[in-house]
Amino acid sequence: MVNTEIARIENFIRNYVRDDERVVVMVSGGLDSDVTARLCCRALGKEKIKLCMVLQSEMEQKFEKNADALARDLGVELAKVHLETANRTLIGALEEAEEPGLFRLNTLLDPAKAKCSLRSAVISCYQDKGFLIAGTMNKTEKMLGFFLTFGDNLANFKPLAHLYKTQVVELGKEIGTREEVICQEPSAGFWEGQTDAEDLAYWVINQGPILTPREFSEDEIAYAEKITPMLTADKVDGILKMYEAGENTEYAARRTGSDIDIVRGIYHIAKKAPVYKTREILLELEGGC
Repeated sequence: MVNTEIARIENFIRNYVRDDERVVVMVSGGLDSDVTARLCCRALGKEKIKLCMVLQSEMEQKFEKNADALARDLGVELAKVHLETANRTLIGALEEAEEPGLFRLNTLLDPAKAKCSLRSAVISCYQDKGFLIAGTMNKTEKMLGFFLTFGDNLANFKPLAHLYKTQVVELGKEIGTREEVICQEPSAGFWEGQTDAEDLAYWVINQGPILTPREFSEDEIAYAEKITPMLTADKVDGILKMYEAGENTEYAARRTGSDIDIVRGIYHIAKKAPVYKTREILLELEGGC
């Protein structure tokens, strides 16, 4: 079953990429970009693949080591773009230009999100040179809206967007992703120790993505710390499958063995994703006067 899906994805990639085109994969040292790079390399050959990593402040060293190991495994060049403090420069400039409170440099979230925005700028530069961008988003992230719409959502093609995180793990095991990458906690690499589960816990409390700066109470912080270990890939994917099937929250909680408040929170997030994150882009009128 896994090998059939691998072959299907490789065929999808080959059908999209023309003979005269090359592909850039933005690697992070995490699972999704690792699997995407390996699939592209298998489908197209290493001569048509370029790996790029944006190095940013507070990034854990293990992610760069993972990316280096991936490049060695594939025999592909890894370009490292140094933008360590550019995120703070960007948010500082936006804060100065905009109305008070819209952008805030002295917070955790705005400078962290700006790291994704800067990666978008790098993607744009490669695309303008004629490269195709291979997206690394998976279905779990897509359903939750767990990305920046004009950030890691932007790509020419997305080989993993139909697969839940747990399914990506199975593909990674089959195609040679290293054990340390498969077993590590998923993270955007915003700061040392940051994990996707921790971020999702605050989204559960917020009942959706955190679009504007807000302060969390001590009780909310304590609750986030409590539920973070419960937000495993298996649990989250199980809840999202229940949501996709149209099951009610009570049934989903029983079937997945999850806390009902977590289920309700994830359902709220999934409902808001089409409005705030996966809403159609590049929309335009047809015809003319």
